[in-house]
Amino acid sequence: PAPDLRRLWSDAGVEPVERVRRLELEDEHADQRRRRGRDVGLLCRRHGATLIYTEMLMAEQFAVDADYRFEALGAGVRPEDKPLFVQFAATDPDVFASACAEARAMGADGADLNIGCPQRRAREGVYGSWMQEDWNLCAALIAAARARCPDEFAITAKIRVQYGACDQPSTENTVAFAKRLEAAGASLIALHARVRGSPERRRDGAADLTVVCALKAALRIPVLSNGNVRCRGDVAANLAFTGADGVMSAEQLLRDPALFDETSPAPAALVGEYLDLCAACESRALPREDGSKNGKDGAVTRSVTTGVERYSVWWPNIEVVRCHAKRMLEGLGTGRGSGLEILQRNTFRRAEEVARVDEYLRKRLR
Repeated sequence: PAPDLRRLWSDAGVEPVERVRRLELEDEHADQRRRRGRDVGLLCRRHGATLIYTEMLMAEQFAVDADYRFEALGAGVRPEDKPLFVQFAATDPDVFASACAEARAMGADGADLNIGCPQRRAREGVYGSWMQEDWNLCAALIAAARARCPDEFAITAKIRVQYGACDQPSTENTVAFAKRLEAAGASLIALHARVRGSPERRRDGAADLTVVCALKAALRIPVLSNGNVRCRGDVAANLAFTGADGVMSAEQLLRDPALFDETSPAPAALVGEYLDLCAACESRALPREDGSKNGKDGAVTRSVTTGVERYSVWWPNIEVVRCHAKRMLEGLGTGRGSGLEILQRNTFRRAEEVARVDEYLRKRLR
């Protein structure tokens, strides 16, 4: 149904079959819990993730600002980071098309229109899931990008379950909306099988995977299923139930970057591998000095682009390393020598250099 995507995965060494796993690197700047790094993306790819999405970037800045693009992707997408889709927040078709063209010029393999983000900043800017009721605009965004970029460059969309009468979830409306996007030129649809909810309650209850089933039956393009994945067994169960072409995961991959790996490596081993990747990224002098600072709730912000606070995924810093290590060590349980005990030590909590955290964790996890 989508030979361009199958060829993309095949060229990257991925079996071009119906089951493709997906790691989504979602919106960084609105939720302090979401700390992704390029090195974590590499770690997930080592352990079975076959397609990586960037954090949600603002198309308006990406289309015109070279500094913003540089902060997002460095000098360009490296071979070891492919296939990579750049995820955008956008509300103007021409701007979105230009941003997609820039992403392609930097070596990305596709661009994703985020119509699923429910966070507060998305509500304020009327993008993400807060524009999902404007079907004409969403279709125009996809159509403009498809017209600007060649067929081998994927244009995809991430959506949520649509509302129907009395603000109830509507499978019928969700399918109709997805078909509009398909007709506009979308190469793939990913469905987070929950309604938008509110910024504070966007994951209430289980995802309704029957909506994914309906989407898969109705569309000719690939469908990715997002929701209800908390362990490796859930991945297989999700695919078996929905018939989807792949599984998308975000939060659980922070806790277990080997979610898609059948060998089930131990958390301590994953932390060690992550630290090795951090060291490799630093030794390659990924561009310019870090320049980060502590922001609200400990979030990492950058101020290189005037008036735009955002976190770059392309190099590690102390806040990011601590956050990733904390999530991965949660699997070690409680008690002496546990992840909780390790993380409560001041050596970990107050370290100001990546090298110090590296030294401490390697010694404790030996």
